[in-house]
Amino acid sequence: MSFEKNKSLDEALVHLNDKLFQLEQLEMERAERPPFPNLLLMGNPRSGSTLFTQWMATQESFAYPSNFLSRLYKAPYLGALIYDIVTKPEYQYRKEFEDINGSEIALSSSIGKTSGFKAPHEFWYFWRRFINFPQVPMGQDDFTQQFDFESANQELSLIQKAFGKPFLLKGKILNWYLASTSASLKDVIYLHLYRNPVATSRSLLNAREKWTGSKENWFSWKPREYEILKDLDKYHQVAGQVYFIDKEILAHRELLGDRYLGFSYEEYCSEPKRIFDLIVEKIKAFSPDFKPAVYNDSFEFKISNPVSDEDEHLKAAYQYFEDTYGKLNFN
Repeated sequence: MSFEKNKSLDEALVHLNDKLFQLEQLEMERAERPPFPNLLLMGNPRSGSTLFTQWMATQESFAYPSNFLSRLYKAPYLGALIYDIVTKPEYQYRKEFEDINGSEIALSSSIGKTSGFKAPHEFWYFWRRFINFPQVPMGQDDFTQQFDFESANQELSLIQKAFGKPFLLKGKILNWYLASTSASLKDVIYLHLYRNPVATSRSLLNAREKWTGSKENWFSWKPREYEILKDLDKYHQVAGQVYFIDKEILAHRELLGDRYLGFSYEEYCSEPKRIFDLIVEKIKAFSPDFKPAVYNDSFEFKISNPVSDEDEHLKAAYQYFEDTYGKLNFN
């Protein structure tokens, strides 16, 4: 699978989205508060978040951004309406979309990229509508001033209106702005997914090689502490990346209060039903009328943690950050 952007596709999407946005704006002006909180998935890259969203997508209790919906990033409400017409069983007619609806969502991906019309998408273009995110996070005050919270709240409300369910999407691009989003992003529950730090660091190293061609090149989100990390060896870079991202989120856990729910990749692989129930309970605490669909228990997960010759270097590197900046408390 190539990771290069399709420039022709991007140009076509810009043209289409600009046209549809005119209609979307009319709906945004009429947006009302959603009946349920939406779900933002926070945490590190390579922490199992794509598998988690695929699993949640197989449950009938939540909506999510599909590969199709991602193409209408400036008109997701209209995109959600179209998606429902194509995929909902009650709207099917003589197997017209059997090629789309006849297959299940696969629990596989390549560095966050899934395959299939209905498969979950990372949806970063949606968030980038509301601010020009820098490579290294800006300050909280600048973010508060520049981010278009009004439009983001309107769109999240409309998407839920279209689907009639809590909307789950990745929010990792907001990891560094929780003080701001906690005050201004309405009706949101923050799901903090974390993973064994050595396993996450190892996966980041492998993703570097797969994405850039070398384990020496940076991959994915840069924490605020990037200046500290950029001249270190590759092991300390990935271990520090993992450490500082989780540290940033945990530093704001108290501020998020009862809107925060943390759990590990290892936990949801071992006890997916328990994690599902915790999420449902959290939603019901805000919206007692929420009625989840019957839990789909047809999936079993195996914790992925393949050892490598580099693990000792990664353990030592992560230990360095714990010794220097303090151990992280996820409990």
